[in-house]
Amino acid sequence: MILFILLVAGVSQVYAADSKPVYKWVSANEFYFILPTPQDLYLPVNKDTTVVHPWGLGFRAVGNGESFSRTGAFQIQSVQATNRSLPESNSFYILDLLLGVEYMTPKVQSKPLRFTASALGDFGLCDTTLFMAPVISAGLLYTTDENAETPTGLTFNIFYRLTDINLNNVGGGQGGTLNPALGFKVGYIFEGFWTTKEKSGTT
Repeated sequence: MILFILLVAGVSQVYAADSKPVYKWVSANEFYFILPTPQDLYLPVNKDTTVVHPWGLGFRAVGNGESFSRTGAFQIQSVQATNRSLPESNSFYILDLLLGVEYMTPKVQSKPLRFTASALGDFGLCDTTLFMAPVISAGLLYTTDENAETPTGLTFNIFYRLTDINLNNVGGGQGGTLNPALGFKVGYIFEGFWTTKEKSGTT
């Protein structure tokens, strides 16, 4: 739907000038790693709180890097406990689909650092548990190619999950609650799979 709207807007520019792009849109993508940072996991069966260290990797659609843009990501996390508080195993997995909006400061020549901030909804799956949690983040993009059509470069982000996540099974059929927590991720944004398309017309 978004692609169709952009295409229609581009076609309307044919009558404005000769030999100018009438449709030009290049997306950017990001591969990133979630660094293991401590989080509290409450186990109601034995009324114990253990520390876990989730880590993982993800893939994100960034957009064109112009002020506000929609963004979405898919990631997988391995949640590992520091002791044997979890029954049967000391780790479990979480799949996340993140959707929301991101703001990126405008590109400035000879200034490689750009600030980013985002608000996301985390739609996740852990074993048989489906959950939703709001997530906010802030970070920096270190631009490695100032001439690229889209933002490219190294990213450093801190994010915060605002609510608890109640899980039905964190091992042996035992439930648990992941408390709100900070996290860190590093990644690299590169020009996406979409490429620049240009058409020319005459008035």
